[in-house]
Amino acid sequence: MKEKTFLFEAVMDLAQAIQSVAIYPESHPRVQALLSRLSDRIERATAALGTLHVGIIGDHFVVDQFPFLEMNPSLVKLLRDLRDKGMEKISFREGLTPGELKRFVYFIATGREDAAGRKWECISYGVIQTIGKAEALPDGSGDMLPRSHLLFGAADVLKTILSALAWGGGGKPLSEGRDIVQSIMRGLREDAFLIHRLLRLTSHDDYTLTHCLNVCAIVVAEATGMGVPEERLQEIGLAALLHDIGKEKVPAGILQKPGKIDAEEFARMAEHPALGANILRKIDLGSDLPVIVCFEHHFRYDRSGYPRVSYGGALHPVSMMTQIADVYDALRTNRPYRKGMEMDTALSIMEKGRGTEFDPALYDNFLNILFAAQADAGT
Repeated sequence: MKEKTFLFEAVMDLAQAIQSVAIYPESHPRVQALLSRLSDRIERATAALGTLHVGIIGDHFVVDQFPFLEMNPSLVKLLRDLRDKGMEKISFREGLTPGELKRFVYFIATGREDAAGRKWECISYGVIQTIGKAEALPDGSGDMLPRSHLLFGAADVLKTILSALAWGGGGKPLSEGRDIVQSIMRGLREDAFLIHRLLRLTSHDDYTLTHCLNVCAIVVAEATGMGVPEERLQEIGLAALLHDIGKEKVPAGILQKPGKIDAEEFARMAEHPALGANILRKIDLGSDLPVIVCFEHHFRYDRSGYPRVSYGGALHPVSMMTQIADVYDALRTNRPYRKGMEMDTALSIMEKGRGTEFDPALYDNFLNILFAAQADAGT
């Protein structure tokens, strides 16, 4: 049932049903047909999945973690209507009745709450910035919504973006990358506890993709803590988001190896900063920063990292901030060959690299961000 076409058609049916009830009376054959078809699709989807999630990232939908990039006028209108109502994620749970679904369709179409004051039993909705509990509209459900990451479906969107950029894309994929950065920035502004929860995450559904998202969020938080102006944050966030794009050119067998890689495989892996910089330099990014960060993020403060080149210039601060976030997230995350480390253990290891592997001032700033997040959360 995870057939993408079927799930995408459910969203199309939702868009058409909402438009129809806004035009025709409830008894109209078109309204009845669309509501029946929509109910059937959602019933079949939730029977297979348990819960069907529909989210918004940038200017497109994500359905059960699949990015839905083809937008038509009906979907554009649905996206705008949902966002206007504060709905960036909707969850339809198994057991949803045709009657409740019809009430929800009319609620989206008209904006009017149910006259009888009935609550949603099998529908949850809210904004995407939080992890865990959805911030529902008045009288909406406040149920816990399952989440695998900072951004619902962002890993799948990022997978498409990185692949498109690495193999000759630009334009639209780049715009979608900026959308992700904007969502991260908005989340950090609007959710005081988001960075705390993010720093405590220890599991990734897809390591490379969610690692890039985590690193982006941490670097944006670092830059914000340093007082970097808002207009520079998106440039910095995009550079951090794309720092590992060179891994698109590394054999999947090395990236997905369940055990530690050998010396020959490490040599191939160590090519990814140069490969990534070569990809990005061919794309109009509006800034050289993503190219610089991609190339430098494994150099280390004392130049003992890789790639090993004669490079006399000062390393860019964002490269060193990205390196700190990169190492922290890697240590904290569960991998096939080891469990993710506790925060204290990871920091004790990183502390040994202060002044050699990591720029001491930037490392201290990272700690300030981390400890401030803990203090805000009361831990």
